[in-house]
Amino acid sequence: MNETTPGPRLQRRALVVIGLFLVIMVIFASGAAVGALTYAWLTPAPTTPVQASFINAPAADALPAQPSAGLPTLAPATPATGADPLVLAVSRVTPATVTVIVNDGSSGSGVFIRADGYLVTNNHVVEGGSRFEIIYADGSRVTAELVGAATEFDLAVLKVADKAPAVAVLGDSGAVAPGSRVAAIGSALGGFRNTVTAGVLSAHNRRLGDLDGLLQTDAAINHGNSGGPLINLAGEIIGINVAVVRGSGTDAAEGLGFSIPSNTVRVVAEQLISNGRVVRPYLGITFEPLNPQLASESGLSVVQGAYVQQVVANGPSAQAGLKVGDAIVALGGQAIDDQHPLPQVLLQYRSGQSLELTVARGDSQFKLTVMLSQRPAA
Repeated sequence: MNETTPGPRLQRRALVVIGLFLVIMVIFASGAAVGALTYAWLTPAPTTPVQASFINAPAADALPAQPSAGLPTLAPATPATGADPLVLAVSRVTPATVTVIVNDGSSGSGVFIRADGYLVTNNHVVEGGSRFEIIYADGSRVTAELVGAATEFDLAVLKVADKAPAVAVLGDSGAVAPGSRVAAIGSALGGFRNTVTAGVLSAHNRRLGDLDGLLQTDAAINHGNSGGPLINLAGEIIGINVAVVRGSGTDAAEGLGFSIPSNTVRVVAEQLISNGRVVRPYLGITFEPLNPQLASESGLSVVQGAYVQQVVANGPSAQAGLKVGDAIVALGGQAIDDQHPLPQVLLQYRSGQSLELTVARGDSQFKLTVMLSQRPAA
């Protein structure tokens, strides 16, 4: 046998090596293609950054990709015995969740909170509108009237003439611990009605723009979800969805949705239904939530509460003896913490009421009595 001619065994080995090489190249090329597609899908366009976005959407009838007649409307299914608690919770709330169509072509979501036809949504959903149409979970439509709106809370109440098809219960947002399972329900992109997304409650007492005391969740919240409910496993509303933060480029973020706590929604809705407006009691301070770092820097012995940054001269708190650098640790006996932020607790009271404050100053704690007044006009 010529030493320069490979024998049968060497030929077989060469074929095996070549075959393996070709397989590896095919896999590599396929992976690169899939990776490129994945990157294209998940990477936001740098020319369209989103910092904090309200989540109302074009009306379903105005969506160019799908005419309203073809949009999916899912009737709530009856859950099987032994179903996941979240499935049961969603089945309770979905019939009360609606789409809100505004005459300017925009839309959002809403949820009935009273059997006599009152539903809550976001102010930014209805702002500027003069006519409102409600699409029920079963696809039927009725008109609604605006009862009142509170821009400072981004909440509004609408009313339909007939009884509500179903009502969702407002739960205690302060009782839901971070990490608890939650679900968001609403009309994603204006047309995908009764969309349910699930996640956890990420945190309490977040501030976003002019709104504070918000709940944070990683349940997917999309345009069109504004005004829809965030619910717990008991099928109770714990928040009204209001905004999403996505960022852009290298700062792109996922799972940053925000909701107005139900404990705030309850008081604001009651006042709007009763009076058509919200009257906020006034302490006459500016503050920020206390945390361990701020407490250490300020020489405070407590780490939860409201840190007083400014006291308005001759205001209620100034007259009571509150000073800059103090921390309000309780209001009317209710501890001030992330689950019970100061503005939310204060909202339970009215102008003219006397209220006991528990105050921390350095290493000491003491009580002050403040007479609440009406918030001055802006």
